[in-house]
Amino acid sequence: MFALVALLAVMLTTVLTLGTTFRVLAQVGTAITGTTWDAATWQQVVGGAGRSIVRSAVQAALLSALLATVIAGLVTRQLTRPLARLAEGVGRLQAGDRSVQLPVPPRRDELRDLTLTFNDLTASLARQEAWRRGLVADIAHDLRTPLAVMRSEIEAMQDGVQPVNAAALARLHGEVLLLARLVTDLRTLSLAESGALSLDLRTLDAGEALRSLAEAYAARAAEVGVTLGVHAPAPLPLQADPDRLRQALQNLLDNALRYAAPGPVDLGAWADDRGTHLRVRDHGPGFQPDDLARAFERFYRADASRTRDPQGRASSGLGLAIARALVEAQGGQLTARNHAGGGAEFTLTFPAQTRMVTRAPSFSR
Repeated sequence: MFALVALLAVMLTTVLTLGTTFRVLAQVGTAITGTTWDAATWQQVVGGAGRSIVRSAVQAALLSALLATVIAGLVTRQLTRPLARLAEGVGRLQAGDRSVQLPVPPRRDELRDLTLTFNDLTASLARQEAWRRGLVADIAHDLRTPLAVMRSEIEAMQDGVQPVNAAALARLHGEVLLLARLVTDLRTLSLAESGALSLDLRTLDAGEALRSLAEAYAARAAEVGVTLGVHAPAPLPLQADPDRLRQALQNLLDNALRYAAPGPVDLGAWADDRGTHLRVRDHGPGFQPDDLARAFERFYRADASRTRDPQGRASSGLGLAIARALVEAQGGQLTARNHAGGGAEFTLTFPAQTRMVTRAPSFSR
């Protein structure tokens, strides 16, 4: 197409140039008819000049067409080479190769941007594939452990090694509860992340939500040596689903009781121009750098050996992931950090509903 356009341009230029040249020759011939040349001689001169001009124009057109074809071929090769690589890369990606990375063209143009986008896509797919495999392995591990315990207990009862008594049935019941909780947590997480979770959003008081949570957890916290403190001026309105908000806060408080006991745990709320904030802070060891980056990953536990809280309750490893998914499903944001005074700190932020601004609690002791 490049060569055709170039050839048409040369042909048009040649036609116009020849027409102009012949008109000039005709005018010159008219002007010098009074010379000693006769008409035959003049026609011979003009005809020879015309043939020479036509021959030169044709040669120029052929040379231009050849040059245009060669240049067009080189340019087209430069354009199609990255496209051919992309086509090959897409084929490999379709075949299941998630490690495809294409050479990036040196020229800063659309093809370079397309190649970079493709490389980012394959890298993202590779990460998702690794995450999916890890998720399947984690689910299988968390299901296998209670099933193995139940199998060994039941086989021991069948062989007469283990008596069938209330203690044995209580152990089996605990493992069944662990399986049920794991399945429920997986379903909740899936619904929240897919946007299929049903929500009943209404205006709530953040301080009241924290005080109600502290009252419900008072006895359990006392058993593990945790004192709960609430710092929340009233009223602090926020738009959320009361049940889902309480579930998210419960998961955060469960995490604090599991990793920070014994010691104080502070619950706080305040509002500013960005919205209403709720905070759960413990005074435990806090996060290690690697743990903080992976705090909200599914099935990630900072200490693999601490799968149960001080009261023996099993942990599915999904609490923080579910908390973040529930908060984000309600339009909020959940972040984690190490507090400057020590301990882990989780902050829930919901978009502003009013212009009320209060000072953040200091949690000082």
